[in-house]
Amino acid sequence: MDKLIRFRKLVPHIVAIVIFIGLSYSYFSPLLEGKDIQQSDITHFKGMSKEVRDYRADTGEEALWTNRLFGGMPAYFAGTKFKNNHTTSLEKLLTFPAKPANFLFLYLIGFYIALLLFRVNPWLSIVGAIAFAFSSYFFIIIAAGHNTKALAIGYMAPIVASIIHTYRYKRWTGLILTGIFLSLQIE
Repeated sequence: MDKLIRFRKLVPHIVAIVIFIGLSYSYFSPLLEGKDIQQSDITHFKGMSKEVRDYRADTGEEALWTNRLFGGMPAYFAGTKFKNNHTTSLEKLLTFPAKPANFLFLYLIGFYIALLLFRVNPWLSIVGAIAFAFSSYFFIIIAAGHNTKALAIGYMAPIVASIIHTYRYKRWTGLILTGIFLSLQIE
């Protein structure tokens, strides 16, 4: 009987994830045909990060400076990979669909988590997450290739909700979630 009660509590969350994956791939259905969106900023980024990628391929080390960005700047803006970054696997879990469907999924799941932290009913949280995720500006920045801005928006709601959760409800749960979502944001 206890297992049945636990499963019933999980049902809305499972349904939410299935709906969010379905919406992400339905909206970006050309991905299923092998098509890709042409994002101008990503095209520019590939050119700017070439020096960093070439240095990594030649030496096996990470470049910390690049001359291709604005006459020179730190290379972590242009694709430096950091060893021992443990948030990468968690980020892959939260943004697993193919780009750009991953951004829509992150908007959905991030706002869903935020609403749950505010103790909103899970079924109503699904509706709220859908309303949030389908804001027109979010699709404009995806089309432009502002991928890091899209990630920042996706993590914004759970970060704010985690901080508020720390003060209002459970200090340690909120603190841990704040740390996790902030590390994902910075990563």
